[in-house]
Amino acid sequence: MTDSQKFRNDPAPVSRRGAFFAFASRAPRDHLPIAAAIACLAIGLAAVTFAGCSKKEAAPIADGPAPSTKELARDEWHDDAAAAAMEKDGGKKNIYVCVFKFSDMNQRPTSVVAMDRPKIGAKKVSMNEESIQATSADQAHKIAEIAVNYSLEIGPCTRDSSGTAIDKSVPLSSYADLKSGLQLGLLYYGLGGKSLPAEDLAGSFDPDYQSTADTFKRQDLFKAIQPQMEAQEKQELASPYFKIKVAAALGHYDAQTKSFPLLQLGMDGNSRITLYNAPDYGLVLRGDVRLDSITPASEDQARALEAKVSASGAIQLPVDVDVYVEVLDTLTYASRKDVVGQVVALHVSEQQTGTVIADLQ
Repeated sequence: MTDSQKFRNDPAPVSRRGAFFAFASRAPRDHLPIAAAIACLAIGLAAVTFAGCSKKEAAPIADGPAPSTKELARDEWHDDAAAAAMEKDGGKKNIYVCVFKFSDMNQRPTSVVAMDRPKIGAKKVSMNEESIQATSADQAHKIAEIAVNYSLEIGPCTRDSSGTAIDKSVPLSSYADLKSGLQLGLLYYGLGGKSLPAEDLAGSFDPDYQSTADTFKRQDLFKAIQPQMEAQEKQELASPYFKIKVAAALGHYDAQTKSFPLLQLGMDGNSRITLYNAPDYGLVLRGDVRLDSITPASEDQARALEAKVSASGAIQLPVDVDVYVEVLDTLTYASRKDVVGQVVALHVSEQQTGTVIADLQ
């Protein structure tokens, strides 16, 4: 069984980490005066600021301006400071989609929500996503934090590939199989322009290096491992086209759209694929909405496919999908180190029989 055919928590080739939303219950707004009094008396309680308590000013963020000394209400934007941070973020910019994580949904409505904000060129993508122009995902995250005056947690900022042209001249047959966590690690550091931590990667992925505690043997092994990793990194960056097999599902026929929805794949940047031996390194997919469904060429084909979905004994037909991607960028969030890939094509087949269902490009 190859690496790509194993995954961490279920029998599919890989596992996904979806939805970046985190929700926590909070006391109703009417109880805030009581909570404020308790918070002011409690020693060391500084995680949340209530009315009547002094507010600790957030620490400056690297490469961005310090937060304003002016006390801002929770629902005030800080677009002037964000615009200054964007101006300081010199270099070629791309569009990133940042997630706003609302952990206090029981509080009163706030204007700190996704919207079009011309002052910093931000665009509303969804009810809790907003686009930011920046030189990297890390810079986009910092700018988004400044824009909300650090009053709201910012989730991952993912490169938006919708405006990126796909190089159709590269044949799909030449795409390399993505089947090792080491490949994702090398791509993560190479695409991000970061120095390669070869010793750490050897400790995570090289079985010979892992199996010995002898310091001298490790040193001798590492002398050979490091140049091999550096050469592999250069090779992958020179041809950043990869194929990965993913377990997904096909839903029932939608008579209105005349198509079958392709489910559990996650190509909107809000899911990640991890390989069994590398939970910290992942692949985030960005794909065109036209790849979210399969449209048969005729009604007869649609009827035959609908019969297979119905005969599966479930509300979905299990399918295997070969996902062809061009890796474009990196994403760092919490302990995650992700590579962002633009979906070029999909090859969909029945999981049980291997029968081809569709090729989407």
